[in-house]
Amino acid sequence: MRVKFWGVLAGMAAFVVAGSCQAQEFTNSSNDSAQIGFSTGIFNVGEDDEATEFRLDYRDNHALLDFLRPIAGVMVTSDKAVHGYGGVMADILWGDHFATSLYTSVGAFHDGDGEDLGHWIEFRSGIELAYRFDNQSRVGLGFAHISNANLGDENPGAEVLSLTYTIPVGSIFN
Repeated sequence: MRVKFWGVLAGMAAFVVAGSCQAQEFTNSSNDSAQIGFSTGIFNVGEDDEATEFRLDYRDNHALLDFLRPIAGVMVTSDKAVHGYGGVMADILWGDHFATSLYTSVGAFHDGDGEDLGHWIEFRSGIELAYRFDNQSRVGLGFAHISNANLGDENPGAEVLSLTYTIPVGSIFN
């Protein structure tokens, strides 16, 4: 499955690079509002013990080093697994309506009745390709890999395919 993950990630990276040749404007989204993301998808995609993933994350609007945004969230699965995480994302806008987000995070993981990922500390890294509406909300497709980076005796890892909708925090309270 790791070969599939890196193949998909390489394909998405090639898409991003090819898209940059067409992009008229390349910017980061540090001017965007902070956002709340709602996701659902397939945890451990392609394996015998797939589960449904539900995720809620917060994407801050304060840029670190001019291009990294803090991100924090929680994922739960239909197998009662839970992963709370925090990290950074590079959020790139392609013109007015397309965005690519690359992120990495670390957090505590509990496997519930699902796949034992080998350690309670797990890293989540991924990519998301999204359409950005005029009000800064987005809908996107993401692919992520969760792994303990060999902290445990075993490191089976898991891949996640998800659909995400993000909305500016300000529009929730208005």
